[in-house]
Amino acid sequence: MSGLSFEYLDVPPKRATAMVQAGQADGELGRTFGYLTLYPSLVRLREPNNVVHFCVYGAGLAASFEGMDQLRSLRLRCETRRGIPELEALLSAKLAPDQLSQISDVGQGLRKLQLGRTDLYFDVQEAVEDYLAFRECNSGLPDTPVIRQLAQVQSTTGHCYLNSAHASHAPQMADALAELKRNGTVTRYLQESLAEYRHRCFDATKASDLPR
Repeated sequence: MSGLSFEYLDVPPKRATAMVQAGQADGELGRTFGYLTLYPSLVRLREPNNVVHFCVYGAGLAASFEGMDQLRSLRLRCETRRGIPELEALLSAKLAPDQLSQISDVGQGLRKLQLGRTDLYFDVQEAVEDYLAFRECNSGLPDTPVIRQLAQVQSTTGHCYLNSAHASHAPQMADALAELKRNGTVTRYLQESLAEYRHRCFDATKASDLPR
């Protein structure tokens, strides 16, 4: 598909949806398949971006997860990132209100695990893996207690969603995305972007360590 370009805005998940609904942004690049049920005014691209896994994490070798149905009876303190409604709904159905808290970013959730302020942290697998891969570039999350993925609790697909004003673009965008995935362009762009970010991030980290 030619003739279209876009500007990427990095904002918290909850704010992103509000911006799209208000017409301040044209769409969201990555929401789950079921997101349309929650926001039926949006337009979902039929071609998925990727597979999305919701996972649970603990800190240290003693951390354990015995299943969603055991969370309430064990009185475990659970946390998730604000603005992921499918995960919020899943946890709200399994937990007492005082067992569930929310934070704004991945790093805060993982650090609270390490400090023992929560028992389990739930988030999108890709988001946590990316944060851990670039921990030196973020808040410098300590290596110990080690963050461990304990289980996958739900899987779905991720999709781009558009404001309804741009519904006419959805079929062509879906076809273009399918072709970009088929010919390897999506994978290549992902690897190039990660390499560029790693280079910029580690250069900045080294510069901050130099004597002043």
